[in-house]
Amino acid sequence: MTDLDRATLLDRLLRYVREELETGVPSDLITPDSQLLELGVLDSVRTARLLAHIRTAYGVRVPPVYMTGEHFRTLETITDLILLLRSQTASR
Repeated sequence: MTDLDRATLLDRLLRYVREELETGVPSDLITPDSQLLELGVLDSVRTARLLAHIRTAYGVRVPPVYMTGEHFRTLETITDLILLLRSQTASR
């Protein structure tokens, strides 16, 4: 994947969650700062699908130490996590 700016990455994640995860939550309630766990957007199955998408689309594997409610609280925090992991990978 080429370098994406944060806004583009966030927009793509938002679109993926709204259109592909079949959350049952109205898409207008899913925003960059929506509390994903509290809204019921993410459960174990959808989180696994999201992790697979992140790995495939962005070339990032999320280590278990980062699979926390803090990192998956909102699409904003997920975007920051992807950018952090990509920068760690790029610096190696």
